Amino acid sequence: MTSLRSFTHRALILCSFTITPVCAEKYASIIIDDLGNNLEHGRDVIELPAALTIAILPKTTYARELARLATKQNKEVMLHLPMQSVEHHKHSPGTLNLHMTKNEFNKQLRQNLNSVPYVRGVNNHMGSLLTRHPGHMTWLMDELSKHGELYFIDSKTTNKSIADKMAVEQNIPSLSRDFFLDPDEEENTLRIQFDRFINKINQRGYALAIAHPYPKTIQFLQRHLKELEEQDIKLLPVSKLISTAKRSAGGDTKTENKHVACTGPTCSRL
Repeated sequence: MTSLRSFTHRALILCSFTITPVCAEKYASIIIDDLGNNLEHGRDVIELPAALTIAILPKTTYARELARLATKQNKEVMLHLPMQSVEHHKHSPGTLNLHMTKNEFNKQLRQNLNSVPYVRGVNNHMGSLLTRHPGHMTWLMDELSKHGELYFIDSKTTNKSIADKMAVEQNIPSLSRDFFLDPDEEENTLRIQFDRFINKINQRGYALAIAHPYPKTIQFLQRHLKELEEQDIKLLPVSKLISTAKRSAGGDTKTENKHVACTGPTCSRL
């Protein structure tokens, strides 16, 4: 009995003084972006046996159907909100841009929210230009605050984004992504980014990644999501990760620089 007590005491001391103790709980969220245009890819993502969060583009052919399917499979649904980018001039339906008046901006945002049912939160699609403008980000957060308990995720398509900062100022629950898992579609890149994702979780206790419904990404996740469980990492819907991150406030919250990690074809459209 004495030796057991001694062992327990030493374990508690270890957990108290280790920066990221082996006994600490660890959490992750993975958002799958760009859903709504392809029913097959959307179904493949939704059928993955994990608590992924599904980000659906507004005004797309399969937005409502995929949102319903995701909800039935206990997947959290987000609005993947199109915003004006610096370089990409082909705008998605529902894109918010700098030339809109406040009324036009809010009307478009409401239409986008109404086009995707079961939405719990919002993240930006593209937006490397719009997310650096405080006026438009204030409009966004003001309008989101009128639609219940919606959260906002800054996809960080530029390191100049102030979207997360504005969300915090407006008391909107928020986080910024830490990693893109598939800045290109190479298997080796997926492996490297997934390892970096896991390392960040082990260091900080949580991390947020974004991926896309590419066939290679879906296949990779089918094979490797189990590695999170093997390392005692719990995959959460984004809404729950935000609460977890709040409890961990004061730790390392620095996110990955998009221009370091996102250099493939995906990034040229952001």
